[in-house]
Amino acid sequence: MPLTGIRVADFSHVLAGPFCTRILSDLGAEVIKVETPEGDLSRRLGRRRGGMSGYFLQQNAGKANVSIDMKKAAGRELAASLAAACDVVVENFRPGVMDGLGLGQAALRSRNPALIYCSISGFGHDSPERGRRAFAGVVHAATGMLHRQAAAWHHEPEDSVLAVGDTVTGLQAAIAILAALQLRQRTGRGQFIDMAMHDALLAIQEAANFHLFGDGGSDTDFLCAWVYRCKGEHVVIPADPRAQWAELVALMKAPELLTDPRYDTYEKREACLPELEAHVQDWVEGQPSAAAAVATLHARGMAAAKVVTMAEALQSEQTRARRMTVPVDDRSGRTTYVLNSPYRFSDAEAGVRGSAAFRGEHNAEILSRLLGLSAEEVAALERDAVISSRLPPR
Repeated sequence: MPLTGIRVADFSHVLAGPFCTRILSDLGAEVIKVETPEGDLSRRLGRRRGGMSGYFLQQNAGKANVSIDMKKAAGRELAASLAAACDVVVENFRPGVMDGLGLGQAALRSRNPALIYCSISGFGHDSPERGRRAFAGVVHAATGMLHRQAAAWHHEPEDSVLAVGDTVTGLQAAIAILAALQLRQRTGRGQFIDMAMHDALLAIQEAANFHLFGDGGSDTDFLCAWVYRCKGEHVVIPADPRAQWAELVALMKAPELLTDPRYDTYEKREACLPELEAHVQDWVEGQPSAAAAVATLHARGMAAAKVVTMAEALQSEQTRARRMTVPVDDRSGRTTYVLNSPYRFSDAEAGVRGSAAFRGEHNAEILSRLLGLSAEEVAALERDAVISSRLPPR
C-alpha cells in the first residue's frame, strides 16, 4: 500500500478531518483516532447498531482509537507524546483551540521537527474570520455556491444535499499532506498546513473565471449539465445548448433550428437559453422512456444518464463491478457495507482495512507499542480517568 509506514494522529471529528484521514488509511497509513471522553459527535448521527452508527463507521473504518481526556494535564502530555511519535497530525478545531491545550503545531513540531501538522478550519488561521464556527453549509453560503445553485435552478437558495464543503476540504487536505510527505523526503523537515474550508471550496469553483476574466459573468454560466423530464423520470444531458447547439439540433432532427436567425450565433443563443432548453425538453419528453432517450443519445456518441436514486446507484452493476461498496463488521455481530476507496493502482493496493473502533478500544495496544507504557501504567491512567474506553458489548 502506498502509505505503509506512515503514522497519523487524528484529532479530528465529524467529517472534514475524518474524511481526510480515512483517505490516508485507505492508502495504507496507520491512523490513530484520538477521541475525547465525550466521543465524536458523528457517533450519535443516524442509525446505530450495537452502539455503532453507520455514519461514524463509514468515515472511521480501518482506524485505531484511543480516548484521552485532554482537559487533564496528564492527558495533554499523553496526547502530545503520542502525536510526536507520528508522521502526521490532523485536527479540525477552530484556530487557537489546540494551542490552548498545548497541542498546537509549534508545540508539537518542537518535539518532532519532521512532523506534518494539518489544521483544518472554516476560514484559516490568519484570516479576519478565523474564530468563526464553520460547518459545510456555512462555507457553501460564503463561497457563492448556494447563490449560483439558486440562480441556475430559479428558486430560493437551498443547501446542497452533499456536505461538499467538508468532503472537498478533506480531499484538499489529503493532497496537501501527500505533497508535504514528498517534500519531507527531500528536506527532512515537517510542515504546518493551514487548510481553510472556505479556500478549499472556493478553489473548485470553475465558473469563477466568468467573474475574474473581466468581461462580466453570470451565475448561470458554465453549468455542468441540463436535466430534462421524461415520462415521470429525468435525464441529464451535459451538452450546453449555447455551445453545442449543432449536436442537439442533429439529435432532435430539426435542421431548421440550426439556421433559425434567433439562434444562429452564440450571443443570440445565450440571450434566449430558456427557449433552447424548451426545444430539447420537447424532444426528451417525446421519447418512450428515460432509458430510451439515454440509449438514443449514446448511439449518437453523446453523454447522458438517467437520474437514479442513491439506493439504485449503490446497487448498480457499475458499482458492483468497481467494488465501490465492501463488507465490514458492523460491531454488533452482523455485516454491513461501507463505501470503498476509489483508488485503483496497477501495482499497489488501496481500500478499507477493517471496521471502525469503539472509543478507546486500542488504548492499551497503542500506548504500549508507541510510548512503551506498561500494563500497570495504562491501568493507572484508566483509574485516574486520563484515558477511558467504551468497549464493544460482550
